[in-house]
Amino acid sequence: MRFFVFWLLGIVVGVVTTLTNLAIKNVHLIVTNLLFYQLVITVTLAGIQGFIGHVLMSDMVAEYIGWQKGSPFQKELGYSELGMGISGVLCIWMSKDSWLAIIVIFCTLFLGATVVHIKEMIKNKNFNAGNSFVVLPDVIIPVTLIVLYIIRCFS
Repeated sequence: MRFFVFWLLGIVVGVVTTLTNLAIKNVHLIVTNLLFYQLVITVTLAGIQGFIGHVLMSDMVAEYIGWQKGSPFQKELGYSELGMGISGVLCIWMSKDSWLAIIVIFCTLFLGATVVHIKEMIKNKNFNAGNSFVVLPDVIIPVTLIVLYIIRCFS
């Protein structure tokens, strides 16, 4: 459920900074600000959390999810999540045009993970908390990023 907390934190910080910044006066600037904090806070924290779990505590996370312990694929996943976390921090200095690439990579991983977790529940009856509860933030975060990006493009 940490991923859900990261999403909420990004939303709250985005809303608070939008309300307190008098220069943010139109829909485009509001959505840009909300998207910025989703990238810088939510993507960064989700990536770092994924790295810590899948690389530094891989056996514990495997048991929590209901996966077999000792798989090197979990470490590969963790390193890709670290890259996502770093890219989230880099949004502070990168141009807004590069945000789409980060959104595509993040959403592909998280929505793909959603499919894997749902298949695990259906096929293997794996309803461990780490496999089933993660589905909600694995969908909500990408949908938020995609919707904010689309609104930003058309506002």
